Amino acid sequence: MKVTNSGKGFNSIAELMKWKLSAAVAFSSVTGYFICAGEAGAELAAVAAGVFLLASGSAALNQFTERKSDALMERTENRPLPSHRMRPARALLISAILLLAGGTLLAFTGLLPLILGILNVLLYNLVYTGLKKITSLALIPGALVGAVPPLIGYASAGGAITDTGILLFALFIFLWQLPHFWLLIIRYGREYENAGMKTIFSVLSPSQISRLVFFWIAGSSLLLWILTFFLIPLELPAALILIILNVVFIILFFRTLFNFNNEKNLKNAFILVNSFSLVLMIILIVTS
Repeated sequence: MKVTNSGKGFNSIAELMKWKLSAAVAFSSVTGYFICAGEAGAELAAVAAGVFLLASGSAALNQFTERKSDALMERTENRPLPSHRMRPARALLISAILLLAGGTLLAFTGLLPLILGILNVLLYNLVYTGLKKITSLALIPGALVGAVPPLIGYASAGGAITDTGILLFALFIFLWQLPHFWLLIIRYGREYENAGMKTIFSVLSPSQISRLVFFWIAGSSLLLWILTFFLIPLELPAALILIILNVVFIILFFRTLFNFNNEKNLKNAFILVNSFSLVLMIILIVTS
């Protein structure tokens, strides 16, 4: 089947936006909204679309900034800019349009969601991106970026972002971001290092990183359950469902522990981490 130039252009824009990741980010903001409101309201569509557009614009801006580094890595060399399917000026324009549109939509939901959205764009594109070639600890602000969208959704529903429930959910998102980075390092650590990125690949072997991932996830789960038990006890049905889901996830994840250097098992590990997060958000929305 022949792909038209317009079709190729649309695909390049979608890649530039990282639309799947941006959609997942928007869904986390929707979860934050439901944790506060408990039902769909007038602001829901605006916050979902606003966060999606801001995330897409941030992804586009990041690819513009890192286009030279992306060209040095097999994992990213086929992105629109390093593959020369799109000019940098066009990517920058698309990013600006997406960021402006996303910010405008969030402004309709309130000043605080807009401020959080703007700060998150800066955190991602200035702090995280700027630190990636300086220190392996750049993944900490990178993980914080993922924890902000639920706060945006919660604030847009009229909630205070200092409330215990939303802070626990944001903490979960933050803690779950770190294994995602480490799984990438297991597979692409040498590429990152060759492109000038600082990672733990230079000090830990893939097997050591895989153990770090597993024990981080197991320890994070235990910590979150302890905090939840003492701070916001769940109703019994929801608690049982989440505990069973968490135990099954950890068991399945353990089965891949010693095979992360196998590409198929590494992919399965990614699917498990992302699937657990998605199912958890669905449960939180349904039970809100």
